[in-house]
Amino acid sequence: MVLDQIKDVNDIKKLNEEELEALRAEIRQFLVESIARTGGHLASNLGVVELTMALHLSFDPTIDKIVWDVGHQSYTHKILTGRKDGFVNLREYGGMSGFPNTGESDTDSFNTGHSSTSISVGLGLAEAREITGENYHVISVIGDGALTGGLAFEGLCHAGQLQKNLIIVLNDNQMSIGRNNGTFSRYLSRITMSSQYQSIRNGIDNFANKIPLINKFLPKFIYKFKRGLKGLFLANNMFVEFGYEYVGPLNGHDIHEMELVLNRVKKLNKPVVVHVITRKGKGYKPAEKDPQKFQGIGLFSIEDGSVKGPVELTYTDVFSNEMVALGEKNKKIVCITAAMAKGTGLDAFSRHYPERFFDVGIAEEHAVTFAGGLAKGGLIPVVAIYSTFIQRSIDQIIHDVALPNFHVIFMLDRSGAVPNDGETHQGIFDIALMRSIPNLTILSPASAFELKTMLDAAIDMKGPVVIRYPKLVCSEELDCFRAALDLGKGILIKASDLKSDSKSKSTSKKSSTLLITTGSMINETTSAAISLKAKGISADIYNLRYIKPIDEEYLVSICKGYKKIVIVEDGVKQGGIGEYIEGVLLKAKLKDIKVLGFPQSFISQGTRAEVLKDAHLSAQDIKNAGI
Repeated sequence: MVLDQIKDVNDIKKLNEEELEALRAEIRQFLVESIARTGGHLASNLGVVELTMALHLSFDPTIDKIVWDVGHQSYTHKILTGRKDGFVNLREYGGMSGFPNTGESDTDSFNTGHSSTSISVGLGLAEAREITGENYHVISVIGDGALTGGLAFEGLCHAGQLQKNLIIVLNDNQMSIGRNNGTFSRYLSRITMSSQYQSIRNGIDNFANKIPLINKFLPKFIYKFKRGLKGLFLANNMFVEFGYEYVGPLNGHDIHEMELVLNRVKKLNKPVVVHVITRKGKGYKPAEKDPQKFQGIGLFSIEDGSVKGPVELTYTDVFSNEMVALGEKNKKIVCITAAMAKGTGLDAFSRHYPERFFDVGIAEEHAVTFAGGLAKGGLIPVVAIYSTFIQRSIDQIIHDVALPNFHVIFMLDRSGAVPNDGETHQGIFDIALMRSIPNLTILSPASAFELKTMLDAAIDMKGPVVIRYPKLVCSEELDCFRAALDLGKGILIKASDLKSDSKSKSTSKKSSTLLITTGSMINETTSAAISLKAKGISADIYNLRYIKPIDEEYLVSICKGYKKIVIVEDGVKQGGIGEYIEGVLLKAKLKDIKVLGFPQSFISQGTRAEVLKDAHLSAQDIKNAGI
């Protein structure tokens, strides 16, 4: 296999055209087979195989800086830099990251995981190159979906102003995670789909390329010449108006064409946009047919693309079903997401009530402020965004929703420990970031019924409400979870109500330990309580329900009956709910209190159990704290 010849950076440059043709097919086959075993981002990576090969043929990743926006499409880059063997444990504990990681390889120019950062990063690298006097090329690879983010446009404007040698490769596949929406997507479509544009562009390129020696010796002139000819027939596009040289659209699956263009544009001393058209999921029919499904997928069957394992009810499923029901009851409910309709479960709502559904693209800040306007206009906006991505819009939550006290409901999926995606995707900061915001109510369900109860109640509440829940199969329902919400109060689960095996030692009727927990940690806390019971220690559980507000008087009255108190939260310990509760209890002169939360560090990838064990938040750790 040609792929076996790729053992190190720049080995691709040793291959002839026939070998390159074989390599791209082998890379696709390798990606499908590998990701079927480990899970990962398949569709996006299948779409950029040729583009990545062209970049590696045109540049030297040991010197030049290739910045991958989001970074989930960097698998071929990892293969071409000698990391093929790392796919055995891709996105697993202690294994290779699914995103660029500077600690993993010097050819990864920047750690990425969130969207729309590559242009700003690339411009920073380009400016640093000028100031330090170094010599390297900077290439920012950004998808059309990521270009919907405001940060990308901020970078575009500044790079156009500074006029540094920066190459922006626009990977246009008409997809982000879901299908792209909005004016910019339609604008790119007009550029790429215009038969007149394509005809004139190709004619100009063919004419200019036939002029003897001009391409070889006068690269700057030839591009100005082409641009001048295009100007006779075509209006300038947005990128030209921003101060960029614009090249394209190119066939993103034609290695030779892209390599030719990249080798030319790197000689220009100004910012350039190279617009390439790719197909997400290319080469694997199930992924081509449903690229959204294969954006981030678990284990699957190669034959038909079906997902392996039993289908179980998740918190996302519960939210999805309940929103459809609530949408029928209340015509003022509108839903907003940021390019995550399927991931958040709002795709069902969008099918039932398309006129009340808004996918704003990868623009979380806009999503929040837009929701504030909708609320001011008398509607009830429900904004569904992953916990890790809501970090981008904290100012908008404070300034545009909480300060005027607008009734907006924020659904934070993937809160707490998030498996596989690593440091950039852990949902562990939302509690600490949001608890200090005035007017905000924060809820944390421990079961499917609690999530439905909280969502139903949130519709009738005043002011902004946050409901945070994990990427997890729903916990076992206990009768106490069906209790009505009581502002600031949680529910007490007695040790005697917990199921345990017959080997458990007898315990006293009065429990000596209280485990206080956020809803997402109910499984681990329950397991710890059962293990404590087996050791003769009776441990009750107080499920907080409310992260904010907390009825302090009621909380103290619950805690006074216990000798030891362990507070467990699935957020960072510093500034979290645990430290706050500890302060309340210490003020009430209660002692022997332990707080368990995520440490002040970034948590790598692994299964949920591995992530929690690393953070000392496993059931065993909770049990040890309760002894």
